[in-house]
Amino acid sequence: MKKLFAAAALAAVLPLAAANPKYIFLFIGDGMGAPQVALATEYAREKLTLGSLPTVGVTATRSLNRFITDSAAAGTALAAGEKTNSGMIGQSPDGRRLESYAAEAVRRGKKIGVVTSVSLDHATPAAFYAHVPSRSNYYDIACQMAQSDIDYLAGGGLLQPKGKDNKQPDAYELARKNGYTVARTVKEFEALKPGIKAIAVAPNPTRQASLQYEIDRAVAPNPLTLADFTRKGIELLQNPNGFFLMVEGGMIDWACHANDAAAAVQETIAFDRAVEVAVEFAERHPGETLIVITADHETGGLTLGHGQTPYLNDYSLLDRQKLSFQKFSAEVKKRKRSGLSFAEACKLVETNYGLDYGKLTTAEQAALKQAWEVSTQKRTLPEAEADELYGGHEPITVAANRIFAAKAGLGWSTYAHTALPVLTAAIGVNSEKFTGRYDNTAIARLLREMLQ
Repeated sequence: MKKLFAAAALAAVLPLAAANPKYIFLFIGDGMGAPQVALATEYAREKLTLGSLPTVGVTATRSLNRFITDSAAAGTALAAGEKTNSGMIGQSPDGRRLESYAAEAVRRGKKIGVVTSVSLDHATPAAFYAHVPSRSNYYDIACQMAQSDIDYLAGGGLLQPKGKDNKQPDAYELARKNGYTVARTVKEFEALKPGIKAIAVAPNPTRQASLQYEIDRAVAPNPLTLADFTRKGIELLQNPNGFFLMVEGGMIDWACHANDAAAAVQETIAFDRAVEVAVEFAERHPGETLIVITADHETGGLTLGHGQTPYLNDYSLLDRQKLSFQKFSAEVKKRKRSGLSFAEACKLVETNYGLDYGKLTTAEQAALKQAWEVSTQKRTLPEAEADELYGGHEPITVAANRIFAAKAGLGWSTYAHTALPVLTAAIGVNSEKFTGRYDNTAIARLLREMLQ
C-alpha cells in the first residue's frame, strides 16, 4: 500500500471537475473529533490521510432536542439531511419517515454499500437504511436491513439476529430470502464477486458484534479489517452508474467512552487505512470521485494537554498499553471471581499499562486504591458519584486509563459525547463545497444534490 499523501499531491492527483461525482465515499469516524485526529497524527509521527485532504470545513453536530447529540440523531442528519431527536433513526419525532439519500442513489441506478467496524444494526449504519423510533430496536433494524436495497453490508454482524428473546425469525435468513449472500468466514468473504448482494460478517466478532480492537490484535487477531471491507466494497459495487459507499469507524467512539487513549489512537489509524483504500481508488478514477470524511460527534472531551504535565506530552507512552479497556476489564472480572487482592490489581495495571504503583503520585495511588475497593465491592459509592468517577465502566480499568493518559499529557472531561464541532474534509469532484462552517445536515443535502 502506498504511503500517505500531502495535501498538494492529493489535489494534483484528484482535480476538481464540473460534473457530479460518479463515485462517492463518505467516511464517518464515530466519536472522532479534531483532538482524536490530532492525537493519532502526532502518535503516528506521519501525516495521516485524515489530515491531508485539501478542503476542510467545521461542522456542528447538535440533534433536534439536545445540544449534545447521540449517534442515532447524528447519523440521521448525515444520511437524510434532517434533524431528529436523540435516539431516533430515520424518522422525525412525529413519526415522519426521513429517507436517506442512499435510497435516492438506488433510484439513480447507483450501487450502495454500508461498512462499519461495529454491528450492522448500530445507530450510524442503520441511519442509511432503517426507520425506527429507538436505536435500541435492534431486531427491527436487522429486519429492515435484510429487506433493504443496500447492495453490500459489512461489519461485525447483528446484535439480535433472532430478537431480544432469541425466538424470532433469523434476520440473516430473511436477508438470504431477499437475495443476499451471507459471508461469515475469510474464505467466503474472498469468494464474493460482483453482481450479487452481500453481507460480510467479521469471522471472530466480539460479544458486542464488532470487530476486535486493533490494539488487541496480538491476542485476538482481526482476520478482516475495516480497510479489507472497504476494498471488497469497491470491488463489488463497481458498475456503469457508479456507487455510494459509507464507511464507519465505530470503535473510536467506544474507546473514547472508556477514556482509553491507546485504543482510540489505534482505531483512528485503522480508520485512516480504510480512507487510504478510497484515495488509491480515486487515483485511478480522477475527475469521477468524491471522498468526504467527517464525524458524528466528539466523544470523551479529549484534551491534548494535562495540568500534571503542562506544555509537555509523550504520546509514545501509549505503546506500553498491551490490551484495550475491553480485554483488560474482562481480565479484571475473571480475576475477581477467585478474589483479586489490591497487590494483584496493581500488578495487572503494571503489566498492561507499564504503571508502577510505587512510582505513582499519592493522588494516583489513592485513585487506584479506591477503584479497586469499588470494583471488589469493599466500598460502596452513591450511584451518581460512581457514574461520575467511572462512567459505568469497570473502575480499575477507568482509573488506570485516566492515570495513563495523564502521564502521556492527555486529559478527558467526560465518558459521554460532547458538543464540540467536528472537522469535515473532502477531496475530488465538488470537494470545494465542503469548506466553511455548516451544520451536519448540509453534508447530506450536498451529497443528495450530487445524485441529480
